[in-house]
Amino acid sequence: MSPRAADTGHGRDEAGGLASRLTRAAVLGVTLLFVLAALAVSSALVIYTAWLHHLREGVFALLFAVLSAQIALNWLLWQGDEEE
Repeated sequence: MSPRAADTGHGRDEAGGLASRLTRAAVLGVTLLFVLAALAVSSALVIYTAWLHHLREGVFALLFAVLSAQIALNWLLWQGDEEE
């Protein structure tokens, strides 16, 4: 096998690895945006219901905030697993 053939095959593997890393980074970035949006909305909802003293809606807002925080923690764990 000529050195040029070996170089092109190696370059193709690197391009595939680069595309895989870029795709993974894009997926992580999009999911991070969704997680941050959920955290922002849930926090605002908790503050809003506390400000208006709506206890019935406050329970929902607090549950939504807790679930959003859990999603954020799961994202961090998932992102850490992807790096290994």
